[in-house]
Amino acid sequence: MKNFKFITIILLLAMLGNACKKDSTTTPTTPAATNLIVGTWRVSSFIKDSVDITNQFNGYTFTCNSNGGMTIQGNGYNYNNCNWNNNSGNNSMCHFHIMGCDNNSVIWECDDDWDLTNHDATHCYFSNHNPNHHSSMTWIKI
Repeated sequence: MKNFKFITIILLLAMLGNACKKDSTTTPTTPAATNLIVGTWRVSSFIKDSVDITNQFNGYTFTCNSNGGMTIQGNGYNYNNCNWNNNSGNNSMCHFHIMGCDNNSVIWECDDDWDLTNHDATHCYFSNHNPNHHSSMTWIKI
């Protein structure tokens, strides 16, 4: 009888010990807020002063990194020293700084502050933040 009680106590302690062990699986954490601009994009619409100049962006891709770096490639050119940043805490305004192209390039049209007016998983919709520049731009993720 003593052996039975002893074995029962050991089994109970073993079960309690396993029940109190910390779960070996990692606790799910909330992912860090991802920036909507990070990724590779192409311009699917660009309207400047009511004129559609989207076709001038054909062949260009914009790659925005999480560290603020931006690379633009297209039409035989690589602009590697560009950057972008959010000028607001809620990602509603972005500044794109284009380096290495002259002001006659269509890419230069993107060098400005842009309001991110809407977005979904594959699109970003921008309007120019400068009241003197009446432009809108839509990016599609590729």
